[in-house]
Amino acid sequence: MKISSAFAAGAALFLASGTYAVAQEEAASEGPNVYTFTGTIEGTTVVGGVGAEGEETIGASWTENFVITSSGNATEVTANCVGMDQPSNSLFDRHFACSAADGEGQAGGMVFGCNNENEEKSEMSCVGYFQGREGGVAGHVSLLTAYYWFTPEGTGRVQGSGHWIR
Repeated sequence: MKISSAFAAGAALFLASGTYAVAQEEAASEGPNVYTFTGTIEGTTVVGGVGAEGEETIGASWTENFVITSSGNATEVTANCVGMDQPSNSLFDRHFACSAADGEGQAGGMVFGCNNENEEKSEMSCVGYFQGREGGVAGHVSLLTAYYWFTPEGTGRVQGSGHWIR
């Protein structure tokens, strides 16, 4: 079973000490605040594999390391994620949840819904929601979009954007 088809999807969480405080202030004073992120996926562990070949229900856990860029500031974030394929005919092919922190006391969680972009399941597009829990992001929320590329070895990369809504 390929890890890429087993759902090595990652998440992109959007915390940053100075970046988020500044982002929230700008969102309030200048309108919507948009940020971007890029990162890598590693440490994937696959579990499950129940079902017909090619349609197995599989879960996975992984780590993402990414950089969030907002208003010219860049911040490194680490996210720990877990997710699972969804039954056929579901709105999304996969769902996952992550917790993430920037190492500066800011942390939060997110959920994503994703769909495969090719038969090999090595690319995936996702929409999600971030909710801040600690530090300067506590109580703030963001809408997210992300695109993932996976390798059979359980690594990959992600890029996307977010939009603070509160």
